[in-house]
Amino acid sequence: GGSIRQPAALTATVGVKPTYGTLSRYGLIACASSLDQGGPCARTVLDTALLHEVIAGHDPKDSTSVEAKIPDVVAAARAGASGDVKGVRIGVVKQLRGDGYQDGVLASFNAAVEVLTQLGAEVSEVDCPHFDYALPAYYLILPSEVSSNLARFDGMRYALRVADDGTHSAEDVMALTRAAGFGPEVKRRIMIGTYALSAGYYDAYYNQAQKVRTLIARDLDEAYKGVDVLISPATPTTAFPLGEKVDDPLAMYLFDLCTLPLNLAGHCGMSVPSGLSPDDNLPVGLQIMAPALADDRLYRVGAAYEVARGPLPTAV
Repeated sequence: GGSIRQPAALTATVGVKPTYGTLSRYGLIACASSLDQGGPCARTVLDTALLHEVIAGHDPKDSTSVEAKIPDVVAAARAGASGDVKGVRIGVVKQLRGDGYQDGVLASFNAAVEVLTQLGAEVSEVDCPHFDYALPAYYLILPSEVSSNLARFDGMRYALRVADDGTHSAEDVMALTRAAGFGPEVKRRIMIGTYALSAGYYDAYYNQAQKVRTLIARDLDEAYKGVDVLISPATPTTAFPLGEKVDDPLAMYLFDLCTLPLNLAGHCGMSVPSGLSPDDNLPVGLQIMAPALADDRLYRVGAAYEVARGPLPTAV
């Protein structure tokens, strides 16, 4: 739900989630097939664009790969670096700032909005009402797909196998292998997904989540009728101490608040550093979002902002 953009935001690097299906997943272990998407991460927007250009494209070995023209992200990054964003329409997502967001993150975000305005972009607020339901919808859809995809790891055909000493039944080997090979969070997601897909609950949970997913995609489609890109903080807070939220999975899930809607819709997004939070002197990321197959817009706006922002301050 943001495994490229969030780390990028927390480490003052640039991370991009490309349009779903434009970068091959062949050879990767499937987690949630309708959501998984790899992408580039680098120090600058141009470096990220150069990597993106190399790894993107159709792959017949990936059943989710789309046969579509990939936008020229390198040219877009170079154009943006010249400050070419005058007249670009930028929407600030109403639902992705406010209560629950760290003051320093919001201060950094507001400063980024001011920079983009000074560059000549036309900034306005955009309402995406169903974004409020992205988190519960995502954490029903993703575990459901996880429980299906990870069922193949049974210790019978490949990968880890535990207690294969001839004294255990196949069922015992399978159970012991999964107990040893899956961590607590993976087991939690498998259990949630199995429950959501079980008889009597499929329509009540999984189907409803898919309906919400459709509504979120419609919100985005409607928003892009009036703007070229959307922006928000990349994360609601700065980085937290290692291990602090291990025993509180709900707190971990809430950290995905800003990045989930794009995954559900299959659209593209970028996190670009927006400086350090005045609260704790830790990195903050600005999230830029664009429609499917409009990845070049991310790079144009991201590069322009990067240049106008100037060199990042050090944390010490």
